Amino acid sequence: MSLNNIHLQTSLLADLYKNSLIEITATGVSQTKQVKYLGNNKKNTIVVVSHQSVPYLTDEELSFLTTVLAACKLGIADVAIINQSHIQVTELQNIINSEAKNVLLFGVEPLSIGLPINFPAFQLQAFNNRTYLHAPQLSIIEADKTLKTRLWTSLKAMFRI
Repeated sequence: MSLNNIHLQTSLLADLYKNSLIEITATGVSQTKQVKYLGNNKKNTIVVVSHQSVPYLTDEELSFLTTVLAACKLGIADVAIINQSHIQVTELQNIINSEAKNVLLFGVEPLSIGLPINFPAFQLQAFNNRTYLHAPQLSIIEADKTLKTRLWTSLKAMFRI
């Protein structure tokens, strides 16, 4: 057998080239787009924010979020922070459907991410085997003690603290 006639099983090829293979469809070449997020999502908790001018959060908001997460016994590595302004709704829905148990929406309305339901701020909402919580932007919550209290009450219930 010469080197030019080696036949490999498709499963072996897929394992060898898992990061560089592309799928060819009838309409052309399709490549799965990876959604970029901040964190490692170790606890299947997705934090959705909306900022046009920064990749994820401002430094002040990131600092506040880190404090909030620490109070919930979580860190940045435990969540995935996604900026809704930089991705399409379908991409956001795909990552939520495949990687989330809990979804925190800060400054993002439930209907704007494709949810078929709307619910009041700070109310935990179960839908499609996930728990959702939406609240005002982090900078607004940080400046208002009443909103901080409402957020903390909801987070304690969500994470069973």
